[in-house]
Amino acid sequence: MTHATKEADSPTHSLEGDPRWQLVERIVATPAFARSARLSSLLMYVCRQSISGRGAELGEQIIGEVVFERAVGYDPRDDNIVRSHASRLRIRLESYFREEGAFETLRVSVPRGSYVAVFERVAPESPLASFDLDSANLKRLETAPPVAVPESTAQKNYKALAIFLTLCVVVEGLAFALVHLRSAHLAVRNETPTHKLWSQMFRDNQNTLIVPADVALVIGNLIAGHSVDLAEYASGRYRTDAICNKPCDRRLLQEVESRRYTSMADLKFAAALARLPEALPDRTQIRYVRDLQLEDFKQSNLILAGSLIADPWLRLIDHQMNFILHDDPSLGPLRVENLKPRDGEKREYFFRNDDPQKRGLAAISFLPNLGRNGNILLVQGFTLAGTDAAAEFVTSGKDFDTLFREFSGNNSRLPHFEILLQTMDVNGMASRPIVLAWRTYP
Repeated sequence: MTHATKEADSPTHSLEGDPRWQLVERIVATPAFARSARLSSLLMYVCRQSISGRGAELGEQIIGEVVFERAVGYDPRDDNIVRSHASRLRIRLESYFREEGAFETLRVSVPRGSYVAVFERVAPESPLASFDLDSANLKRLETAPPVAVPESTAQKNYKALAIFLTLCVVVEGLAFALVHLRSAHLAVRNETPTHKLWSQMFRDNQNTLIVPADVALVIGNLIAGHSVDLAEYASGRYRTDAICNKPCDRRLLQEVESRRYTSMADLKFAAALARLPEALPDRTQIRYVRDLQLEDFKQSNLILAGSLIADPWLRLIDHQMNFILHDDPSLGPLRVENLKPRDGEKREYFFRNDDPQKRGLAAISFLPNLGRNGNILLVQGFTLAGTDAAAEFVTSGKDFDTLFREFSGNNSRLPHFEILLQTMDVNGMASRPIVLAWRTYP
């Protein structure tokens, strides 16, 4: 029996009268859960299985296959989607019982180290629980004689009340002004090219994959003396059938290529993406290049960091590009090829490691995905500093907005584009980049 069949054999109508299931339905109806279909599905699945007495079947792999539609037999060690969503689910549940569900007498949790839902009754907190009114205190309150308030005290109280009300009006006015200033700031951001770009990359009806470069592949290419094509990379043959075009240690080559290395520039870029106000954590995943599939390029939004030597999947989209990075030293000098140069542009821009001025090159490409239902953003450079400068260019907004304001106009969407940048490396860090050339596409 497949997992899908198991899921279908667990109808919710048999649980409708169960107070535990009614609690689950109240939780998933709240705005915090309604915004995340995956968290709601995860909660409903683990609760349904737990209530039905099938909690022992709840493991990371089966949850990944049933709830997150991973391939049967996938390796959870290479894909942490279940663990990351379970962690967020625990946080959301704690938030629910602190706020909307504070007066629920039945609670549900998913303890760490397990995926079984635990339900427990709690006594509702009395509104008077914080007051210590024992019998002696009550007696004193009952027998205390009334106190006459002098006229002067009453007048002072009226004055104090008037001052208090005035302060309330002032505070309310300040709060109103701050809210409107914040709204105005958000409205201004919503009109910027930067906001339009990231609103197209992060969408609540589509997954966004952040894909750092495969640095292990780059090291392997240097050891073996040749690059790996897409067919070898996608199948994984290059790791099992290691080929050396020059004298090399095959066992060392296989060991290196089995690792999952990436660069600090790519990790820094991923962290910057997570802090963007447009980012949607519930629809965003970090995926290693080696784990990509052709379907990802057809159905998802992709943010790719790294050039062809570190990501053979770029062969799928390089036909859409005008600025092509040639980054394999075994195939000639490192350079950016300008396929259709315009007036004042060069046909080729060369990168030299021994350049005394430490000039670098980087490129940014914003293109449609293969299914034409999403977008791909590619950031690449010849050095870590160059990649870092390109990533900063599209996340900070300042220079990017200046360049693209005239192209975006009043449209809600930003056109697809390519940008070629020149950077200056200073002690391994890039200075503010210079735009050498760019293209926009309808």
